[in-house]
This record gives sequence, structure tokens and C-alpha cells, in this order.
Amino acid sequence: MSEPVEDILYCYRHPKVETQIRCYQCGNPICTRCMKRTPVGYICPDCAQGRKQRFEQARTADYVVAGIVSLVLGGIAGYILPLTGWFTIFLSPLAGGLIAEVVWRLVGRRYGSALWWLVAGGIIVGTLPALALYALGAAVSLQQGVGWSLVGLLWPVVHGVMAVGAASARLRLR
Repeated sequence: MSEPVEDILYCYRHPKVETQIRCYQCGNPICTRCMKRTPVGYICPDCAQGRKQRFEQARTADYVVAGIVSLVLGGIAGYILPLTGWFTIFLSPLAGGLIAEVVWRLVGRRYGSALWWLVAGGIIVGTLPALALYALGAAVSLQQGVGWSLVGLLWPVVHGVMAVGAASARLRLR
């Protein structure tokens, strides 16, 4: 008996590359450089891009709202929470998660792949004026001979890192 002869497939994006893999969605042959792994099989870049675009629902106004809200709330939290000292370690992730949740609800729970970047940037930029105030206070107290005030600069930085981490994790998991 003779074995069945399989047709040689060539990647639809790289016509000189042989392959045995097909996109599970459209059936096009794809090489190992083109394929994207999914939980149910391999998908071609064109189908993957189409899937991504289906989930992108955020509008331009959503990005404006997210930027303004995260800037304002990030500024308020960036000024108040570093005053709590060690409690900043516990309160900043809560504040970051709360900011992310407020933004998420205000944009109508629409997903945008850049939304978390914008919220993270808003929190950082909102925290910068507070950091400048803390730095000014540290400089004044250094002139008066109190060296411990430099430790106070640590808390706005800790707050920024922890709040951004929590907010971005919250929005990226949506």
C-alpha cells in the first residue's frame, strides 16, 4: 500500500516557507514566524488583528475622561497618602484600584488597550506636584539642619509606584 501524499503548504505571508500549520479561524497556512498561539490553536496575524479590534470599544471621549479623572484623583491621593507614612504601603494600592474602578465606570466599562497607560500616566503626573512640595519641604528642613526629612521624599515615590501598579493591573485584567 502506498501512503497518501500530502500537499505541501506554503505560508500565505512567506510563500517560500513550508508549513503544516493552518489558522484555526480562516484556514490559511501559516509558518512558525506568523502564528499566534491561542488557547484553542494557532491563528494568523490577520485574524488576530481582527479579534483585537472587536474588543477595542473605547471612544475618544473615554480617553479624555480617563486622563482627567486619573490626573485629579491621582493628585489628591498623591498629596494625602504620603502624609500617612508607613500606611502609604497599604493605602496606595487601594487608592490605585479605586482610581481604576472610578475610571472604568465613568467610561461605561468600555475596554481600550491604551486605557491603562493613560490612567497610569495620569496618576504619575498627578503625583508630581505633591512630590515637588515634599521636596521643597525637605530642602527647607535641610537648611534648618534636620536631615531626616529626606526620608519623607520616599513616601510620594512609594505611593506613585504602588498606585500605578494597582491601577494598571486592575485595568489590564478587564
